Amino acid sequence: MHKISQVEVKSLFGYMNHCVGFSTDSPITIISGPNGSGKTHLLKVLHAISVLDLEGLASIDFQEVRISFQDKRILRVVRQKKGGGSEVFKFFGRTPSSRAWKTLTMEYEPDDEDGPEVPTWVLQLPSGDWYDTRTERLIPAEMAKRRYNIPDRLARIKMIRGSWLAPYYDDASAVFIDTKRLDSTGVRPGSYSRGIPRHPQTRVQQYSAQVAAQVSEARRKSLNESLDADQSFAARMLQSAHTSVKEKELKERYQRIADQHAELHASGLSVIPVDVTFPDQKTTPTTRRILDVFLDDWERKLQPLLPIHEKLKLLRSIVETKFTGKALDLTARGILRFRSTYDGKPLPMRSLSSGEQHLFAVFTLLLFSTRQGSLVLIDEPEISMHAAWKHAFLEDIEEVARISDLQIALATHSSSVIRGRWDLVKEIKVPNMTPPPGTSDEDEPFEGLDPEVEA
Repeated sequence: MHKISQVEVKSLFGYMNHCVGFSTDSPITIISGPNGSGKTHLLKVLHAISVLDLEGLASIDFQEVRISFQDKRILRVVRQKKGGGSEVFKFFGRTPSSRAWKTLTMEYEPDDEDGPEVPTWVLQLPSGDWYDTRTERLIPAEMAKRRYNIPDRLARIKMIRGSWLAPYYDDASAVFIDTKRLDSTGVRPGSYSRGIPRHPQTRVQQYSAQVAAQVSEARRKSLNESLDADQSFAARMLQSAHTSVKEKELKERYQRIADQHAELHASGLSVIPVDVTFPDQKTTPTTRRILDVFLDDWERKLQPLLPIHEKLKLLRSIVETKFTGKALDLTARGILRFRSTYDGKPLPMRSLSSGEQHLFAVFTLLLFSTRQGSLVLIDEPEISMHAAWKHAFLEDIEEVARISDLQIALATHSSSVIRGRWDLVKEIKVPNMTPPPGTSDEDEPFEGLDPEVEA
């Protein structure tokens, strides 16, 4: 879904009206308000609309939501009651080029059939993939859907293809992060049966496994680039037979790529170092042409590793400036591993404190389990955080948003997290009193929504 400029909710819980303008100078918007003001439910209803989750929408009491986007498009969702436990949601859309509202009605009926047959040791990750805690392996979403009879979450988005609503959901991705559950055990209650590990997997171990999968994929792409380059090397050398290459520019390019490779090797992403030194003596035109093609290939091999390298570098920086006596390494298999800075010994994930697990889970999830360009909704990120970590949270998360082009809305009432950035804060209030059924709340007028709503 495209970047949001404003969200308006009418009759949340039956009597609350909220209007939240999203930040324009920062990817971060902070929604603040007292307990009971509806911060969490505002995030949940926004997430449900963003991923077209009608079941999620049906679980929240609201009358209407209006989302305005930065490209001037508007999407409204109006709830209409229906008997028999069913819910009807009417979607309205309007573009800058047209003042007319387009409509589409969708109905949600509770499913009385048995749910999917997912084993208790198989858990879903925020990316949509699944994780087997026994074998510590990722299961792609499509494979899990076939194996465990999991309903197709994308079915409704597929259903709107070809309609006016489809462009609103092209490449849409939204993640709701309930920080109360980030560092909880990954094995559900009652799952300690035969075949389940004695020590259940934590969420951080699952997120770490997803990092390993991405590292493996990046290395595979790098290897494929290397093989393709080797096969075409001779042909490209012949094509460059009459190319003129300047020695100074070639040497500067070599040094830049060599430094980049050394950094990748030190981080653990590039397993095999490249030991090629630039000649000390003046090079001949033929030597320069050979080196020029070689550098093309070298740069091409490193390219698939660079995006994940930038994320790993940021994760290390966040972790190692906050975790006492711990450093973060990447093993040859692509597994994230902590080690003691005192004696160099490896530290198991379960040895991290609850606060450390929480912080590691938040940033590993954002960096490696969230798609580029996603809308991220975070509820109470301050939970389990040390005061100093709260002070640095906004700066860290803004850097994450920059790397992955995220738009982030977080709900908090912690001044330590806000830390003076009141320009990012959108305050929501609780009405002075709950209005009687069938009356409006005159103290909290709801502005911005069109008064006419088609039946």
